[in-house]
Amino acid sequence: MPRHVWPLGLLLLSAVACDLTEVQLVDFAEVFVAEVYVTVGETPPENRLRAFIHGTAPGSAPSTQTYDDALVTVTDGAGVAASMGLTAIDACAAVRPEGSTGSCFAADAITARGYEGGERLTLEIVLADGRSLSGETRIPGQFDVDGISIACRLPPNTRLPLVWTRSDSAWAYLSEAIILGLPAALASEGIEAPDTVDLLGLSISESDTTVSFPNELGIFDRFDLAQDLAVRLQRGLPEDAEAEVAITAVDRNYTNWVRGGNFNPSGAVRVGSLIGDGAGVFGSAVTRSFTVYSTSDPSVAPPCVGP
Repeated sequence: MPRHVWPLGLLLLSAVACDLTEVQLVDFAEVFVAEVYVTVGETPPENRLRAFIHGTAPGSAPSTQTYDDALVTVTDGAGVAASMGLTAIDACAAVRPEGSTGSCFAADAITARGYEGGERLTLEIVLADGRSLSGETRIPGQFDVDGISIACRLPPNTRLPLVWTRSDSAWAYLSEAIILGLPAALASEGIEAPDTVDLLGLSISESDTTVSFPNELGIFDRFDLAQDLAVRLQRGLPEDAEAEVAITAVDRNYTNWVRGGNFNPSGAVRVGSLIGDGAGVFGSAVTRSFTVYSTSDPSVAPPCVGP
């Protein structure tokens, strides 16, 4: 008889001979989560510092916990500490699970505009009940997109190679585009399109600094786009469409928090960068953005110049 097969009588005897052990169930305790991001833009007024603090409810229920009494402090490399103030939750999370809440904190414009690429920042969050979280981020270095100004003109149905300089200490680059005007631009081709189409690309290397627009963007959006629209965009933008494009260098903390891993049917595998009585991320990014007009009219904007 195989060793793993047990006679029924032996199982019954062993059940009679053993005492039942009392098991005490542990009550669920809501964990507070902080998602804090520093974004450095091309000019100081474009800098942003936001902290979204929310809870984790049991099961799939949305968390209704708020943390308006939290003290959120960010200290720069020179030792200058800045406190963040409570603001509207939409400033942190425009989209969130229905019924969920949380608290959003932001730095004033003067504080945020002082941050620069390459700078090291530390974070401390303290709740009224004494729980706390802390962390550190190094903002990726400054970089530039070659040959692209704040706005440029691209001939219709043309691909644009985008190349940028390396950002020191960046772990990844996000390439994003919000395309406008597609319904009217594609009507003559019989292709239906939403008013706005969001495309996202990802380069997971400090040295991977090139992408072709728009055909190499949208790797995370293939299943959301209609097939005929996805195929059409591989050729370029149609006449009279336009796109808001951004290239963003992100640090290790940001990358580890939003990464999906190789195969995760349960969702993203998040690796936190905060320590203490909760969980979360203190990430940083440097972004460069510009507008691309798809038109043959030379008066609209200067031409987009590739490498």
